[in-house]
Amino acid sequence: MSSFRTRLILAAAGIAASALAVTACSAGPGGTDDRKAGEPVKITVASLPTANLASVQLGQQQGFFDDEGLDVTIQNVQSGSEMITGVLGGSFDFIAAGYVPVYTAQSQGLPLKFLAGNDTGADTPDKDWQIVVAGKNSPVKTPQDLATATVAVNALKGVAEVQVRASLEKQGIDDSKLKLTEIPFPEMPVALEQGRVDAALVPEPFVTAVLNAGGRVVDTPYVVMGQGFPNGAWETSQQVIDRDPDTVAAFTRAITKSVEYARDNPDAVRKIIPEYTSVSPEMAAAIRLPVFSPDLNQELMQDLVGYTKKYGTLEKDLKVADLVYAP
Repeated sequence: MSSFRTRLILAAAGIAASALAVTACSAGPGGTDDRKAGEPVKITVASLPTANLASVQLGQQQGFFDDEGLDVTIQNVQSGSEMITGVLGGSFDFIAAGYVPVYTAQSQGLPLKFLAGNDTGADTPDKDWQIVVAGKNSPVKTPQDLATATVAVNALKGVAEVQVRASLEKQGIDDSKLKLTEIPFPEMPVALEQGRVDAALVPEPFVTAVLNAGGRVVDTPYVVMGQGFPNGAWETSQQVIDRDPDTVAAFTRAITKSVEYARDNPDAVRKIIPEYTSVSPEMAAAIRLPVFSPDLNQELMQDLVGYTKKYGTLEKDLKVADLVYAP
């Protein structure tokens, strides 16, 4: 059992035992009391120091949350699982986790809802920003070569594994001899250079780093899986929705504006990335930008549920329409 799934099961057990306490005592938005006092509602938003989360950073910079009466604290964390356990435990009010870990949590009965989309795959291979690459000396050159290759992913039974396997399946390639190994994203370029793996699924800025070192693109899973295939979204817990639906609606409006602003202002995205990540201004100017979209494409989301269940991450089917917040 993966460590991520273990954490979710433990979180589920804790929530089942203390749901009433979380609802009553969670350090969530002040809601009605703050509004009566004419004060902004304080909320904590979990984010990652990655290029695709430029949206929330820009939203705060541009005052979209202020306009909705929200006083936002952005807290960078290291993983989607940390976000999920945090929002369910009351440490965060809103999170930006990938669809697959959220589906996994929802299939465990954990009360999460999607609020808005954040980013998707690109429509063409040359623009995709999360792809399978091989090192300069790797024998892997085509998607067919991946069938018997050792491929690095950041987490087994997560979104990366789903991407790799689903893309091969869509291309009619047997993945039964594919070997996946778990390596953190920042370590993948070195693993490729040293030949410890044949290929790796990496996001930017690691795509540009590998290509600059003589590597090559092998496969673009999201382009294969479908135009604008969903990658990341914004979520909250049902406890937050029940406690303060007005704040949830306000956040959803503000984050939608934020994602749209990131989509429409690529220069602003490149400028702000070095302010909250370790990416240099030079690298930020060179990378392939994430594709920002606030839309929740329920048809593609349902396709992703199918892939996720097929590859052993989900224990039961999910109906996407039941997982989306409806104000």
